[in-house]
Amino acid sequence: MMGIRRLLTALLVALAALALAHESRQVGPYRIVIGFLYNPAFAGFPNSLDLRVTEGGKPVEGLEKTLIVEIIAPNGEAFQVDLRPAHGQPGYYRGWFIPGVSGNYVWRVRGRIGDLEINETFSKFFHSKEAVLDPREYTVPKGR
Repeated sequence: MMGIRRLLTALLVALAALALAHESRQVGPYRIVIGFLYNPAFAGFPNSLDLRVTEGGKPVEGLEKTLIVEIIAPNGEAFQVDLRPAHGQPGYYRGWFIPGVSGNYVWRVRGRIGDLEINETFSKFFHSKEAVLDPREYTVPKGR
């Protein structure tokens, strides 16, 4: 019984780490936290930008008007997400897309936050072996 509890605890900790797979960075007076909304991310399945911006711990609103956010695929192709405020979550933003292939993706955020011009690239927002995983590696039964 104790072994099962340890296993379940380890599994929950691992899942929590994946769910919190975001990169956090201080840019001037602002804290930017960015990642995928759904972790782990799988190629071919809808996902979203999960962006939070705060200043002194308080949410920064209205950034959908001043920021451009792009997801850059492993082949270098960039896609600009339609940045929208997250309903009922001040300072949180979403931008939906479907990652087409497995591999390492990069977020680029540029524009203005308040009076500060920014152009930041984020590439360490995931804890799995790649930012986007190949769903065939996790499909049961194999070969389908």
